[in-house]
Amino acid sequence: MKLKPIKVSILNKYIKKYLLSNPILNTLRVEGEISNIRISRTGYTYFSLCDESSCINCVAFFSDNISKNGDKIIVEGELSVYEARGTYQIIVRNIERAGIGKLLADLEELKKKMESEGMFEKRRDIPLYPSKIGVITSKSGAAIKDILKTFESVSANFEIIVYNTTVQGAKSRGSIINGLEFFNGNNENEAKVDVILISRGGGSFEDLNVFNDTKVAEAVYRSNISVVTGIGHETDRTLTDYVADIYCHTPTAAAERIIRGYKDVEEKLVDHMYTLKQSTLSIIALKRAGLNSSKYILKSYLPYEKIYKLKNETENYKNSIIGRTDKEFNTLKFQLELMREKLSGYNYSKQMDNGFALVSDENGNMVRNIKQVKVNKQLNIRFKDFKVQAEIINIEEVK
Repeated sequence: MKLKPIKVSILNKYIKKYLLSNPILNTLRVEGEISNIRISRTGYTYFSLCDESSCINCVAFFSDNISKNGDKIIVEGELSVYEARGTYQIIVRNIERAGIGKLLADLEELKKKMESEGMFEKRRDIPLYPSKIGVITSKSGAAIKDILKTFESVSANFEIIVYNTTVQGAKSRGSIINGLEFFNGNNENEAKVDVILISRGGGSFEDLNVFNDTKVAEAVYRSNISVVTGIGHETDRTLTDYVADIYCHTPTAAAERIIRGYKDVEEKLVDHMYTLKQSTLSIIALKRAGLNSSKYILKSYLPYEKIYKLKNETENYKNSIIGRTDKEFNTLKFQLELMREKLSGYNYSKQMDNGFALVSDENGNMVRNIKQVKVNKQLNIRFKDFKVQAEIINIEEVK
């Protein structure tokens, strides 16, 4: 008899309930090293807790701005299941510091050892104009796109050979070492190049850890051809970077460094072209000025030059007379217009057409202010077509 199937969500809920019912898993203290730490927009801290052979996901529902990748810590919390994905994780309630992580401590020791052996002192320069460039990276990674785009930014005839490798994981060490041997031309039918670029895009500490491998670093140190590295971001630096002849912060910066000679030539050519153009234009301008001077000197000896000069003067006088006449005419016209406007304003018969009237006292004097009128006195009011006599009953001053 077959069991009745259940939904995935029901299974995950059951597992979560089972874990929460276990008192041991509800009060955990786990020690390990931080990896892939990040803080979300909501302020939660996500990271992995790792030892030499295993990792577990952790989430703290608070912002941990102190911890960083490689720190050795002890977390207190409970084991739970994230039901949406069916993954288990530690819900962290508290974080205790346990000093620098073992991985970083070991790496620091390796760095000191290699430095004392003089492995960081090999600083060979690269050819100014390399004709063949070897690139060790993943053809499917983001770094190769940036590198090729940078190489294509110059108009130069050089060959690019890409040795496809894995750049993280267990097989990557051997793959990178094989690439170095290939470009050094250690075996027949292998390509010997002028410079080697080792590169990969950014990633976590674990992703870049293959470049901290001593075997890879030693292979770079043994290379007969200068090695340029561009691994990760600006904050990342591995043992391979220290051993390389030239270290750059990013893949793009490394590619820029390799083709710097070609870029300098292009810039110099642009400068020379600009200088040549300006010099040519200056010479042409100088010659043109000389020709114009000769033309004016020749014209000064020709008889029609004086005729041309007198003609211009006559034309100027004519234009001056016309201009002054027009100006005087316009001034008089404007003054006439003003006088007409004033006369029109003084014509009271036109004002009476608009409903206005003339008011005078008993003696025929025009009334212009309140002092001329008194109560019980007579006023004569003249309209357009008639006039009236009125007696003043009340006087009120208008504000």
